[in-house]
Amino acid sequence: MNIEYLRKKYKEKDNSIYNGKKVQDLLSILYHENTKFDQFTLREQGEVLGLFRSPYITERSIQPYKFYSGNKKISLSRFLRDPNEDGFLKVINNRRSLREYDPTYKISLNELFHIFYYSYGITNQSKIPDTDYILGLRNVPSAGALYPLEIYTSLFNSQIREGLYHYQDRDNCLELIKEGNHVEELRKIINAEPYVNIKNSSGVIFITGLIERNSIKYGERGYRFILQEVGYVGLLISYMCEYLGLGSCLIGSCIDDEVNEYLGIDGLFETIHTIIIFGKKEQE
Repeated sequence: MNIEYLRKKYKEKDNSIYNGKKVQDLLSILYHENTKFDQFTLREQGEVLGLFRSPYITERSIQPYKFYSGNKKISLSRFLRDPNEDGFLKVINNRRSLREYDPTYKISLNELFHIFYYSYGITNQSKIPDTDYILGLRNVPSAGALYPLEIYTSLFNSQIREGLYHYQDRDNCLELIKEGNHVEELRKIINAEPYVNIKNSSGVIFITGLIERNSIKYGERGYRFILQEVGYVGLLISYMCEYLGLGSCLIGSCIDDEVNEYLGIDGLFETIHTIIIFGKKEQE
């Protein structure tokens, strides 16, 4: 996909309140479009991943360390302590990707509140100097406090109605977009199985980004800031799940435009960035 095709594609869908023409020229948009998966490129990626069955490649990949041989070292290990003595350290230490879930567990509205509010809800406010405007602040750093992300969740094992919801941070609520259990549809467009049992989970969280929210101020650099913020929010969601006795697994592979279509977003001005499957840990 080249930049001219991309400009045409954006022009057709531009109903933006921002400067859509400026967004069309960003090389970061070209990069994002060219790294989307479809059925064909997903299969290609699977072939590459198959190479990791080689003992030689496995041996190299499990040693992600950099050394400065012969340089002086100062050990930090003397500060190690039992993480069970500190609740916060325990949550951090116990967080691992969860791939099997309890199919009988229905996630509660209280748990959903904790996950969404403490990851991307408005938890503080600040008055903008020399104006009457109040800025809502979140628990993650955001370049220019522009907060370019949106969060959706598809629930299919929950105490509230099954369906696709949007987390609306201003009013701290879940907005129902479409009813129904969509797990079978999502299994086809999220590349999780057989490694992650999406069918037994409570649901799926989708983090999208509106690239123009950042690029209008930061241009090309704004795309980096979006990726950083996605990482912050994804980590907070993972920690909140662990804190609540739940578990989660971040998924990096999906058929992007089909996920965008499922969410009801255009895939250009707003597009999927990461997916998190979450639910209750299986009882031992």
